[in-house]
Amino acid sequence: MLLDISRALRVPGEEIPFLHRDAIPPQEIFGETVEFSDVLLSGYFSSVDESLRIWGTLRAVAHGHCAGCLKPVDYQVEVPFDETFIRQSRYPQKEETLEEEEEWMYEGSKVELSHLAMTLAVLDLPIRFECGDDCPALSALESEDDFESHACQKDMPDQHPFSALQQLLTKDQEV
Repeated sequence: MLLDISRALRVPGEEIPFLHRDAIPPQEIFGETVEFSDVLLSGYFSSVDESLRIWGTLRAVAHGHCAGCLKPVDYQVEVPFDETFIRQSRYPQKEETLEEEEEWMYEGSKVELSHLAMTLAVLDLPIRFECGDDCPALSALESEDDFESHACQKDMPDQHPFSALQQLLTKDQEV
């Protein structure tokens, strides 16, 4: 969806407040489809010369499934942002460099914010969704992990993750 920035172009330097509803398509993340709803960008925008600064907060709700019990889980996304968009000219005068390809661009009096919203929302997601501390599946996994780690430590108290490297160093020094 497009944000109308014509007012900022008419009055350069003025900070103009905005509320922008957007949509983020479902995203495939680590084999799970995450859906988003109630996507709202709010903040301010201001135009100076050939650049447009947009700053504020992205709020959305991400819908996934608990990594333990697979119950539906909602995650509240709230991300501050401060981005600069560069006006794209119709007649480029030079070849684009790698840095220019990574910049946010706009053309005309409207700015597309969908890609920005999707990027911010996906980067804010947790590694895995969890339904809470009382999840029976995650509690069972944690208790098994604790048992196994303590059992290994009791059987081999002198072993640690870098013990094989230590043995290699010792062998090299003896030769």
